[in-house]
Amino acid sequence: MVFDDTHKRDLNSYLGTQIHDVGGWCIPQIWQAIWPLARLIGPGPVAEIGVFEGKFLIGMVKTFDPARSFVHAAIDVFDMQQFNLDGAGVGKLAKLDSNLAELGVPPALVDKVRVDSLTLRAADAANLMARHGKFKLFSVDGCHEVTHTMNDIEFAMQVTDPTGIITVDDYLNPDWPGVLEAVSKMYLLRNFSFVPLVYVGNKLFLCSYSYHDKYLEAVRSYVKATHPKTAIKQVVRYGFKTLTLKPAMAAWEDVV
Repeated sequence: MVFDDTHKRDLNSYLGTQIHDVGGWCIPQIWQAIWPLARLIGPGPVAEIGVFEGKFLIGMVKTFDPARSFVHAAIDVFDMQQFNLDGAGVGKLAKLDSNLAELGVPPALVDKVRVDSLTLRAADAANLMARHGKFKLFSVDGCHEVTHTMNDIEFAMQVTDPTGIITVDDYLNPDWPGVLEAVSKMYLLRNFSFVPLVYVGNKLFLCSYSYHDKYLEAVRSYVKATHPKTAIKQVVRYGFKTLTLKPAMAAWEDVV
């Protein structure tokens, strides 16, 4: 699928101004990596564990579903705050629906899954895929403790399309060391089909090993051509070539 000009304008409008009106922790420069990958991956459903007010989720939907033809998944404890063990963010269902509606994503197109993600198992993955298919982008941004993060990433690997990507929030955030510890334990002790690809804007991107080299070069080429002020450094993480992107934190430039 070739994304058309209407899609690009809608996404740029959100990233340029509207994103700042939604509560949460997400910078638009992350799309310097997401956009070239989306062009390769194509449209499809997206999902997020830990949605808060929908800041990243709305951008994901606008990127991967310009025609609003898929049903996406928002997984959160929402009002069950007894399971929000680290207090990383209080999911607000009413505010999420309000933000979705105001920013052009019909709330009915987002399946709100109210659950403690630590309880998710293979049967839950099967049920989720039966309703949505496999996801093209899955954001892991729930409880940042080690056990939760490991469980959420492994769950994401079960339900993400082989062509898709997984993002892990707060990978190097010193306030949430459990995320780095979780990722390190996973990749130092076991092998996974999804491997590290890019780090940008506090998020670590994972992709299928089968697509790793293609996606790495796509991000590198796109950023060099369209965002020359962004610093690009290739580093090895857990035995895999990855890119660290350091965008210039100036006013937002259009995605394309």
